[in-house]
Amino acid sequence: MDTSNSARTFGFMGAGRIVEILLDSLGPAIGEGRGLIWNRSRPRAERLAERHGLLVQESPEDLARNSDRVLLAVKPKAVASVLTQAAPGMSPDTLLVSMAAGVSIARLRGFFATPPRIIRIMPNIALSVGLGMTAVCADEGVPPEEVEEILGIFRQAGRARLVEEEWLDTVTALSGSGPAFVFLFIESLADGAVLNGMSREAAYEFAAQTLQGAARIILESGMHPGELKDIVASPAGTTIAGIHVMERRAFRSIVMDAVDAAARRSREISA
Repeated sequence: MDTSNSARTFGFMGAGRIVEILLDSLGPAIGEGRGLIWNRSRPRAERLAERHGLLVQESPEDLARNSDRVLLAVKPKAVASVLTQAAPGMSPDTLLVSMAAGVSIARLRGFFATPPRIIRIMPNIALSVGLGMTAVCADEGVPPEEVEEILGIFRQAGRARLVEEEWLDTVTALSGSGPAFVFLFIESLADGAVLNGMSREAAYEFAAQTLQGAARIILESGMHPGELKDIVASPAGTTIAGIHVMERRAFRSIVMDAVDAAARRSREISA
């Protein structure tokens, strides 16, 4: 199969919500109009195929055989079954890009007599608005240009960073689970405003925009979050009064414990 940039065929092994987000956000970059898709539930695959101009494959083996790039996007518990079916069709020259949380490169390699080239990624839901954060981890022997290809694809809908595999459980907790923690914080901020008489619609808008703006300042200024906090928290002002309550209630420890719990759970899944 021709593997020039313009002719690479991407196969999507799975058709869940994350694949839908990837196709909606990165369709032209990852195979819209020239890709393949397989899913255990064929109607789901057919719906995405119709929307994005993909060809539905009959089996994981067919998809593997006809793809240069295979994006593995099934639940961790389904990985063994799906890759066992796909293995006879997978070439050593195929690039297998796995989004299966907690499934190590070594475990992925073990499903093949002659393994393909393997990259693990951990994207997050913010890809859907062009503000994603994606971790990329490559197996030894994956050509640098292929690693850069995957990084480049995900940078089209946010940021992507190369990490060591040992940090993927932490990444899963921080940027994978992190949006849910932020949603909870935004909801709590808005609840505080509603408590003080603001409409819920306005409260969500103010809270969400505030979070987005604060995050952007950190990314674009390079300043330490603590330094930025001190700029806002003037002596005897409203901000330091609120921070005092958060510190008294162990806000930092609660957030740290949440990330730690998510990371530990990711490691348990890996085991």
